[in-house]
Amino acid sequence: MLGIKPDIYAFNIVINCYCCLNRLDIGLSVLGNALKLGYLPDCVTFNILIRGLCDEGLLGRARQVFDEMFLVGLEPDIVSYGTLVNGLCKMGNFNDAITLIQKIDGSCGVVVYSTIVDALCKNRQVGRAWSLFWEMIEKGVVPNLVIYICLMQGLCRFELREEAIQLLNDMLVRNVLIDLQSFNVLVSTLCKQGLVNESQYFLDFTVERGMMPDAASYNALINGYCLIHRLDDAKSLFDVMSCARDVVSYNVMINGYCKNKEINEALGLFKDMSRQNINPNVVTYTTIIRGLCLAEKLEDALVVFYKMQDCGLAANVVTYSTLIDTLCKNGRLSEALALFKMMDDAKVTPDVFTYTSIIDGLCKAEEIDAAYGLFLELSAGGLQPNVCTYTAMIGGFCRNRKLNEAKKLFLKMKEDGCPPNVHTYTIMINGYCRHGELNKANELLLKMQESGCLADGCTYNTITQGCLLHNEMSEANQYLKDLRNNGFSVDAYTKALLLRFQTCGQLGHSSPEVAQSFVQDQYHGVSDKCYDV
Repeated sequence: MLGIKPDIYAFNIVINCYCCLNRLDIGLSVLGNALKLGYLPDCVTFNILIRGLCDEGLLGRARQVFDEMFLVGLEPDIVSYGTLVNGLCKMGNFNDAITLIQKIDGSCGVVVYSTIVDALCKNRQVGRAWSLFWEMIEKGVVPNLVIYICLMQGLCRFELREEAIQLLNDMLVRNVLIDLQSFNVLVSTLCKQGLVNESQYFLDFTVERGMMPDAASYNALINGYCLIHRLDDAKSLFDVMSCARDVVSYNVMINGYCKNKEINEALGLFKDMSRQNINPNVVTYTTIIRGLCLAEKLEDALVVFYKMQDCGLAANVVTYSTLIDTLCKNGRLSEALALFKMMDDAKVTPDVFTYTSIIDGLCKAEEIDAAYGLFLELSAGGLQPNVCTYTAMIGGFCRNRKLNEAKKLFLKMKEDGCPPNVHTYTIMINGYCRHGELNKANELLLKMQESGCLADGCTYNTITQGCLLHNEMSEANQYLKDLRNNGFSVDAYTKALLLRFQTCGQLGHSSPEVAQSFVQDQYHGVSDKCYDV
């Protein structure tokens, strides 16, 4: 209309706009008009169409358009290959993507390889990603920072430590330029797999090259030392940080001390924060509360909780759940329920761990109906009970002589795709033993082993006690053999039963030699009390 004649570049812009708006159909119509006017599409036109088709999931058609480039005399460029490879990877067609780049013998560039390596790692095919990386190098393609980070994260996610160290060494040998943010990602990834020495060397190496680490760099490394219980090294690094410590630095160090039950050191750092004008946040308070709970200083934990609220900080679900769980385990159910209600008033949504703690507390207080009501409320609220939740509820039914309800819930958890663990099986076995149903207890133990869930010392002690209490000495003897052969010890209750039966003369000649040996050997190891069944 203005007398300006459009060219293929203008048509490409219009086609691209429609593709970005997810209107590939209109983009194809525009291309049709361009062809009618005598304009020939160029490589950019094809790349736009390939991307649009891939975005629509039309990979077959995208591959046809890619092949048509050769027919019209156009050579696909890196963008063409990269776009199609990206589309194939998003749809999980890794074989086609790898075949495509292998045809061009490495000329597609490192960006295309990075796309496939990243996609393979995210789809748990780290072995293929590892092989493709070295195949890329053999073809003369120089790796960049992106592909190193993608592959390193994949290797560490699957705990392939030797390969991760090899990759880091290769990166250092090639003097790959790295920015601070990428450095922090790599250090954090390595430290989470316990590769702290390598991370420390990496930090020293990059400092020598002139890069100054920031607080995030040190925090990642300090956390790595804490994870492998090298708290002295963590504290030494914390003390010599070349940059200002932030609240995360303190949180990481406090968390390390709390997990190792060194609560006094944690509290010392907590007090030091105020001297350094660093305000503790919710994570700081929650970590201190959890540490105090682990150190069996519940009253102090509650003081810190209320101090936190006085400072205007709102507790989160982890804060509440930590205290509720500890209160329940200490038999202070009413306080736990009051805190549970406080959560609701504060509009903090309980998670599965919170519900499980309350359910377990109610069950142990023999308030089984309230516990089951809460269990049903959890499911109705869209939360999926986990194995701990089911186990707590099943244990409550068994302890309150509601074996039928326990059996129904035991079957339901398997139907819901939640396989029982050794605790669940042991609690059910104990329930059968208490009701004198030893045959069912024996059957369940066999099914447990057939399912691949190995019995532990508590399982063997539980079923042995059931046999002893019901005068099944031969079976008790067999389970004592199994217990010893698997490297476990009798617990205090089993030992007491054996001594009692010997005193009463019930072991006598009818009791086989293994049961007698446990009684006669006064120095034989006695394990701690089993978990609550």
